[in-house]
Amino acid sequence: MKILSSILTFILIAIPTWVLAQNIEIKGKVTDSENIALPGVNIQVKGTDAGTLSDLEGNYSVNTLKGAVLIFLLVGMATQEKEVSESAILNVSLKDDATELEEVTITLKKPVIVADKGKLTFNVSNNAANSGVSAFDLLKKIPGIGVSQNDDISLRGSGVNVMIDGKMSFISGNQLGIYLKGLNADDIRKIELITNPSAAFDASGNTGLINIVTKKNKSKGYALSLRSGISKGTFWMNNQNISASINEEKWSVYGSFDYNTPHRERNSTSGNSIIENGERINLERSNTIPFQIYYYTYKVGGNWNFSPRHTLGMHYHGYLDDFSGTKTSDILKKKEDGTLLSKVYSTYELKEPYHYDAYNLDYQFLIDSMGKKITADARYISYRNYSDAVMIGTHTGANGNTLFINNIRTHQPGSIKIKSAQIDAELPFEGINMKTGLKFAEVTNDNNFHSEELINGEYLPIPSMNDHFKYKEQISAVYGSASKSFGKTSIDLGLRVEHTSSNSSLIDTQFNRKNEYTRFFPNLSVGHQFENDNKLNVSISRRINRPAYSELNPVRWYNDEYFYFDGNPDLVPEMAWLSSASYVIANKYIFTAEYGKRSNYISRSLSYDPNGVTIRSQSTNFENFERLDLTVITPLKVITNWDIQLMTGANYTKYPISESGVENNIKRWAALVSLQQQIKFLKHYSADISLKYTSQELRGVYLTNDIFFMDFGVKRSFFNNKLDVAISLNDAFNTYREKGYSKSHLTNYHYNDKPDSRRFGITLRYNFGGDLINNNKKKSEEQERL
Repeated sequence: MKILSSILTFILIAIPTWVLAQNIEIKGKVTDSENIALPGVNIQVKGTDAGTLSDLEGNYSVNTLKGAVLIFLLVGMATQEKEVSESAILNVSLKDDATELEEVTITLKKPVIVADKGKLTFNVSNNAANSGVSAFDLLKKIPGIGVSQNDDISLRGSGVNVMIDGKMSFISGNQLGIYLKGLNADDIRKIELITNPSAAFDASGNTGLINIVTKKNKSKGYALSLRSGISKGTFWMNNQNISASINEEKWSVYGSFDYNTPHRERNSTSGNSIIENGERINLERSNTIPFQIYYYTYKVGGNWNFSPRHTLGMHYHGYLDDFSGTKTSDILKKKEDGTLLSKVYSTYELKEPYHYDAYNLDYQFLIDSMGKKITADARYISYRNYSDAVMIGTHTGANGNTLFINNIRTHQPGSIKIKSAQIDAELPFEGINMKTGLKFAEVTNDNNFHSEELINGEYLPIPSMNDHFKYKEQISAVYGSASKSFGKTSIDLGLRVEHTSSNSSLIDTQFNRKNEYTRFFPNLSVGHQFENDNKLNVSISRRINRPAYSELNPVRWYNDEYFYFDGNPDLVPEMAWLSSASYVIANKYIFTAEYGKRSNYISRSLSYDPNGVTIRSQSTNFENFERLDLTVITPLKVITNWDIQLMTGANYTKYPISESGVENNIKRWAALVSLQQQIKFLKHYSADISLKYTSQELRGVYLTNDIFFMDFGVKRSFFNNKLDVAISLNDAFNTYREKGYSKSHLTNYHYNDKPDSRRFGITLRYNFGGDLINNNKKKSEEQERL
């Protein structure tokens, strides 16, 4: 009996143990024949009731037995069956179903905000309030993103790298702002805030990266889309766009042309005190800054699948930004008791056309059906601006008599050329997914700037404002990463190594600086899936922020003769450690915490020009920087057709300002509230309301005032969704204003800017040909830096 009992005990324990051992978790990704992610695919275990759906990125996970068969079903795609093997990774590519289907509609509603592995994704494509505005205006609505007085974009209080479809934009500072004003928000599908990028990303960006994902057209046969929009603020603005694509089984081509006139006007007041002839004098400015912008964007490209596993792509993106404007300033010079000493009427006429040409050649080799692949990418970019300006300052006495006139003209042509090449390999093996890659990039910047002053009817060179700036930088990088799941816990680990060699010089002043260094950038991300669709993710990474080329270039951009911006060739890279944690409840409620600590923090500072009366604003290295961000995202449903997304947050910033041997430690708590509402009514209509409030924040030497604005939009589709009509009102209450004052002990500079942010617009889009389905062809990959 004891022997029989032991045998029965062994059977009762061993057999279930053996069965459970065969129960494995299968993970993978479902794509179409063009390697585009397919959400909403029904994955069933054949012969059982078990199954799941692929998520918005095409990923899925299912538990089953070895030898089981998985069935992949999606309307419009050919059904596939795959047998489960030892491997825990099973990637599947579905082909278009040749069978014609009629009157079939599938709707997969995307959440407005999605959190996953150190990334927040804002799905913005279906928001009527975004119609007719630019990408620049759209970014201002995203919580955590701010805009400075001269249109510099920041993320969580610091400069940030911006990508378009996973590719670096190669533009920075106010030039990036101008570029984004020429990109229409109607062409944007989503915005990703990548707070802890993996090793596969370029290490640049100490607050992470902003990735703007544009809409892609995919249809059988041909597709053609026409868009026309007008809006009215201070100026009438219009946007005309035509885009077309042809998709065949083995090849596809696309092209688009966009004409945009994002004219703008900014009215502002500012002031500060100066010491002139040993006397303290207060300056009070009133400025009007209209910009006339004619923006032409053109894209063309295609892909050729010349064999089942090999794809070659060629792409071109170019634009011409014909930018001009005349800044006018009325400056009052007063004694401390308020007595008027003199007046200055200043005009600054600027013509600054920008030319951008980007050529891209890419190749993809699919090694096997398990997802192993090799990609290669080569890019050449040429960016040129031709900047000419004339600044005239007429000085009059308190009684209106003319004292003297200053007349300065500048010629500052600049060019940036970027060459880069990279190769990446994605190698999923049994139970582990590995990635590795190499990159090399070379950048040259050349700016021969020249300034002259009108003296006795003749323009004569100004020695302190003439020079020839040259910069060359080479970056070599190698990285490796691995991800593995242990039940419901996943671990992503990576290491990136970058070697940088740079040389900046000013030919006339014989300034020359060489910099060469190697840095290691590790990253770690751990995620765990709990019951009831709750998940936790913790990430940490090391990052670098190299100075932008415009921040190094010591050319001057004037507001008036008492205030200008220029570059600083003495800047050194900023280093940082970033850590973040997110907890998602029921795939709905999102809680995030992020902490960053940086050394050699780069931000704007203020100082006096050597003449002692002119304020100079330039980027400077601060000693260190610490910031903590806490965010809560809550979706709400008032009634069936009324959805609300509420995002609230608080942040704490701390860093020292060191000036002339005096150190001032500044710190502050700040808060933000963002409210997105969508209301569907009368069957075919939808209304969107966007609201954002940000309290006072520290930004370099400035303490900015709070910002509040609200946007409103209504959308209606006609003719079986072929025609979309959207009406929008931005900054409905005209409350958007940029104000701030200096925390510097050197100057008490303050500003109060009012852009023409309240605009009414109407946009019409008509789609011809096949149904246009917006897809993201490329995700964020290895990046280049500006």
